Amino acid sequence: MRLCYGLMRQNWQPTWFLTLVVVGLLSCSGLQDPVGLTWDPGAEPDYTQGSSWLSLPGREDASDAVPKKLPEAERTGDSLEVDVFFVHPTQLFKGDHWNAHLDNSKVNALNTKFPMRLQASAFNIGGRLYAPAYRQAHIGVFTWQDSTSWKALELAYADVRSAFEHYLNNWNDGRPIIFAGHSQGSWHIRWLLQEFFDGKPLQEQLVVAYAPGFDFYTTDFDRIPYCTSAEETGCICTWMSYGEGYFPGWLQSKNQIPVCTHPIAWTLDGTNAIEDHQGVVLSQMRYAYPTAIEAHIERGVLQVHKPDVPFGKALQRDNWHVGDINLFWLNIRNNAKIRADNYR
Repeated sequence: MRLCYGLMRQNWQPTWFLTLVVVGLLSCSGLQDPVGLTWDPGAEPDYTQGSSWLSLPGREDASDAVPKKLPEAERTGDSLEVDVFFVHPTQLFKGDHWNAHLDNSKVNALNTKFPMRLQASAFNIGGRLYAPAYRQAHIGVFTWQDSTSWKALELAYADVRSAFEHYLNNWNDGRPIIFAGHSQGSWHIRWLLQEFFDGKPLQEQLVVAYAPGFDFYTTDFDRIPYCTSAEETGCICTWMSYGEGYFPGWLQSKNQIPVCTHPIAWTLDGTNAIEDHQGVVLSQMRYAYPTAIEAHIERGVLQVHKPDVPFGKALQRDNWHVGDINLFWLNIRNNAKIRADNYR
């Protein structure tokens, strides 16, 4: 599977990388056996209740966090007439069930600490940000790939779909929409785009979709294009990050090459000038290391070069999945502003 494949093949570096972990995928290295899991979906979320949302406009949420040491010029708020719908990645790594129960305090704490604080915050650009809690599928479903795994993903998507429909019917009011997510969240965003947007009237409201951490293909959509520049709207950006020279095993077996957007250059090929890298956000919610990352696209994946920091050698690794957003946090944030402004 795409999420854990490389993560189970290596030891973790006790250096800068550990401060960059944003989705808790360390647990993939000890993936539990599915035999111990039971099918118990738990209570269905009620999206009329604020407790079923990890982020809503008008209240203070983890997504409102601002990185320490972020340059003052980047802290200024914007009043962009745009909505962001964010779908968080997997935080269910061990447990008793195929899907996370909404009252699972450990999973809820991870959702707040990592994806909402460290990832969703990149998209909090002055508009309105909505992020549903949902009965996410266990991380193992992407490895096990059996009928129950698919059933667990369908249940998770049913929640995300229900949340999106509630948002559309009650809060959208015809406003433009940015989709954002990571990993399992990107999986669900693809379904939403296919079901509600592709070749349908709602496509006119799509500003952009940022869906890193999962493989997308040119055959996934009939009408929605993939973004080819930093200014384009109505399109999709997607990438998967690996160390330079490493290509995961699942890629070898594919008949198609994934689509890959460069999250600095915002093109579908090539590399970036290192001075265009605007900085990373570390797990302590601290901004650091502008002009540290250079990457190029090869065989449908992003090849991240050794980071240009004093201890860069220790950071060279095969799989950068956990850094798909945080390696490029400020580039992504500023690009979302550009696209929102261009759409308007």
